[in-house]
Amino acid sequence: MADRHPSSYALERWHRAGHGPSLRNFVFGTSDGLVTVLAFVAGVSASLGDRMTVLVAGIAEMFAGALSMGLGAWLGARAERDLYLRERAREEREVNEVPHLERDELREIYAKKGFSGADLERVVEILTANQKRWVDVMMAEELGLAEAQESALKSGLVVGVSYICAAAIPLLPYLLLDLKQAFPASLALTGAALVAVGVAKARFTQRTAWKSGLETLLAGYAGTLLCFGIGHLTSMLLGRHP
Repeated sequence: MADRHPSSYALERWHRAGHGPSLRNFVFGTSDGLVTVLAFVAGVSASLGDRMTVLVAGIAEMFAGALSMGLGAWLGARAERDLYLRERAREEREVNEVPHLERDELREIYAKKGFSGADLERVVEILTANQKRWVDVMMAEELGLAEAQESALKSGLVVGVSYICAAAIPLLPYLLLDLKQAFPASLALTGAALVAVGVAKARFTQRTAWKSGLETLLAGYAGTLLCFGIGHLTSMLLGRHP
């Protein structure tokens, strides 16, 4: 272990500690909070000329988005857990009622992995000696399902809180500057945050940092440009010129 790169060792410890779902939810909530609120205030800025209106609308969107995202993550995690428990109960019933068929399925799975003859029978014998281990293997190898590492409540909270914290960044310039200065400042500040999120994500996904940062930045700015254009077009159609 001593010859391993420190960052690789830290990454492995992170995953072994079960922080993968939290990281995914944090990145999901942060990225969405930055992009959604920046795009929203861009659209509102293009159609309304009042800084306070943009700010109030942005704050409302921030909390509404956080609630929606948090609830969505919570419901999704609950649904995944319900599916896992239902399928596990079915596998446990099959192991008890038709163990010979389950052994045949196990033989087929490990035969495809290259085991044969005495080695294959030994693998099946070892795995089926303990019922919990047997069911665990069937869940993973046959169904491709794994037990959730994070509670549904924690998933929802991580996404919701991350969204609020990130969404505050595009709104901050509107607290301090007038509308003409606030929008470009919001673009710049949020752009820096998007790059930071992309670089941080690359640390755990093993992607090139600058590519991940640039991809996140471009995705955010593309959504912003679209919403700004829609807002500007809407203002023209309604005869408003902020």
